[in-house]
Amino acid sequence: MIGAVLTALFFGITPVVANRAIRLIGFVRTNVIRLSFAVVVLGVWAFAFGQGLQGQPLLFATAGAIGFGIGGLSLLAALPRLGAPLASLIEETVAAPVTVVVAWVWYSDKLKNLQLLGCAVILVGVVVGLWPYVRRTVVKNVPTRAAALGIGLALLAAAAQGVSFAATKYGIKSLTLASATHASPDVITISFQRLIGGALVGLVVFAVARWLWRRKWGFNAAEGSCKPILGSENGQLTTRPLFWGGLNSLFGPILGVTCTVWAQLSLPAGQVQSIAALAPMISVPFAFWLEGHKPPRLWFLGVAVAIVGLVLVDLNS
Repeated sequence: MIGAVLTALFFGITPVVANRAIRLIGFVRTNVIRLSFAVVVLGVWAFAFGQGLQGQPLLFATAGAIGFGIGGLSLLAALPRLGAPLASLIEETVAAPVTVVVAWVWYSDKLKNLQLLGCAVILVGVVVGLWPYVRRTVVKNVPTRAAALGIGLALLAAAAQGVSFAATKYGIKSLTLASATHASPDVITISFQRLIGGALVGLVVFAVARWLWRRKWGFNAAEGSCKPILGSENGQLTTRPLFWGGLNSLFGPILGVTCTVWAQLSLPAGQVQSIAALAPMISVPFAFWLEGHKPPRLWFLGVAVAIVGLVLVDLNS
């Protein structure tokens, strides 16, 4: 349970810092930075203290390619079109039922009725709390084409994340059953193997955008310029793409995903994803701290409802 809550916390911080990086260097290069840092950090740990490429690296790499590669890139592309609250709302709330259905159909990882009820209450709280942001996005007169593309990308990210969560749980169950002592597999090793697939997809997209499309897609800052990754404005830390990209890597692929794998050692995939759906609610106070966006009143009501759902899930785990 603690791992799932920490997942929500770290995933809640991720879109806020990712948006700052995207404004400076675009989502394609932001994605490469966050995954590259994470592969190095977790790779060193996995080979030094974990199991390296042992276990089921192909399955976990495929799960990472779907979740990190397709899902993560789609979410990064949706952020500048919809904003962090709405993009995260669509991704997390849709990913939860996708995870539940895929896990149930694939390997009968079924939730109890009271667990489903608790997960549903969490998702209702998230929708209530973020509804003002949805309404604000519509009122802002976002171009229909941009909004439709953003929603489509967020839905793609949700589907990819749901499948990735379910596949990761399947791999964990398989490794546990294959172990002579039925011991839990190494969390860092699984996280690293997932990152390999995501990093490969990210590098392919980077190469296509860089040389085939000649930096016309996902490479530019918000105002249209193509800034260097190592650059800054007057030496200020908060204008350095590597600073925000590094934070994105720390809270997302390194801490967030590691906590996700940790949570799935003992909880069903759908339950973990439902708790992780609290992430966009957590993004709100961090967005207030960094960008001055004051939380609306409905956000506090949504938090209260989501906490009730979290308690229901915990009592019936």
